[in-house]
Amino acid sequence: MIQLLNLPCALVDLETTGASTGADRITEVGLLRCRADTAPQSWEQLLNPGTGIPEFIQQLTGITPLMVADKPAFEQVANELWLQLQDCLFVAHNARFDYGFLKAAFRRCGYDFKPKIVCTLKLARELFPDWPRHGLDAICQQIGYPRSQSHRAMADVQAMFAFLCFAIAQCGQQAVDAAAAKQLRRPALPPHIDPAELEVIPNTPGVYYFYGEQDSLLYVGKSKTLRTRILSHFNADHSSGKEMALSQSVRRIDFRQTVGELGALLLENEQIKSLSPIYNRRQRRYQSLWVWELLPGANSALQPQLHNRPAQGWLPERDLYGPYRNRGSARNALNALIRERQLCNRVLGLESGNGACFARQLGQCHGACEGVESIDQHNQRLLEAFNAKKLAAWPYPGPIAIREQSPDRSQSCLHIICHWAYLGTAADTTAALALLQQAPTEVMFDVESYRLLYKAIHKGQHEVIELAPSMGSQVKDQGAD
Repeated sequence: MIQLLNLPCALVDLETTGASTGADRITEVGLLRCRADTAPQSWEQLLNPGTGIPEFIQQLTGITPLMVADKPAFEQVANELWLQLQDCLFVAHNARFDYGFLKAAFRRCGYDFKPKIVCTLKLARELFPDWPRHGLDAICQQIGYPRSQSHRAMADVQAMFAFLCFAIAQCGQQAVDAAAAKQLRRPALPPHIDPAELEVIPNTPGVYYFYGEQDSLLYVGKSKTLRTRILSHFNADHSSGKEMALSQSVRRIDFRQTVGELGALLLENEQIKSLSPIYNRRQRRYQSLWVWELLPGANSALQPQLHNRPAQGWLPERDLYGPYRNRGSARNALNALIRERQLCNRVLGLESGNGACFARQLGQCHGACEGVESIDQHNQRLLEAFNAKKLAAWPYPGPIAIREQSPDRSQSCLHIICHWAYLGTAADTTAALALLQQAPTEVMFDVESYRLLYKAIHKGQHEVIELAPSMGSQVKDQGAD
């Protein structure tokens, strides 16, 4: 007989039609109720998922459509299963998976499933860190538990039970309880957020969404480690009142996984621009942009000219610098460059008069206004100062796909780009071309997308695939005036 933290346990394992709690369904439930004073009680049930079972899932689990054709749907056993789980610690191996599927299935039946959760995968890693692997099959090998069957619900539950018995015998009840208690410690979450809901959030790259009252979208963020980043929002030591207000306003959390960090960055930026969350004000979409152009003036001296360009249907196609959100930020950036490089306001056409400019009198100009520095030298220093802000023309004849791979290289995707516009993400080139067919006839030049994509392309860390140039004609604009 076992128990954890002086509480009864429900050891649970599920088999499903896939990995998505939204699209896939449960095909089998195995459950073992464990109390200190009674023998374990088992409950198991095959379920008709109401959808197809992929061939590779059939091969993995041995569960075929014929086996479940006459079995009840989850809705028909929900109440019975609910009663089995009441007042128990929910114990599973890789518990986020099983909890996520059960919570979604119960929600569709009108139940609000909020158990305390203990994951035996985490327990194994905590108690036996020297074991090379901690999957259920690997654990059974370590403890000498013979497995006649795997990837069936009750067989996996029995393997979990064997591991817990082994762990208590080897480490002692106190040590196992301490490891379990560590999993139950939670951050200071808002009262409306169920701590167990965070267990289904993977620690992988992706984008997350915070919703408030009446399901209003408060905030969109991204991270390489979703769950860790989301939890950080609810630390007690907030550095600003805005962070505190946001954390206490959250009523619901959602997320979307991406293959890698670039996909998370691109998706976050696109979602902020299209959804306009309340707390993401800095990345809102602007209807026009400001850019500097360096044109020859008196004595062939290059002088900055400020232009306003509509973001819709504009692309950088000549030597322009920026872009900036408004006239003020453009002028502030120019003044900062002038001070940093000690350029001459008079040669730049920004100060009238003859002789030494005001900055020269203060020792803050190299003297082009007095002939101490040549115009060519001043032009060269001006170009060097602006170089970091130079906008690049699109370097390909048409659209491209940037291939991104997951950190473990087990997954990949294609980010579809044309003329610095992010058009979406596809699984393969066929889907990429279909995405291009649906692209708008005129793209919006977006500052953040441009910077992300320029950096990604020029770093050379991702494979770039050129797609058919003709496919990009529909998203190419007429260029700047």
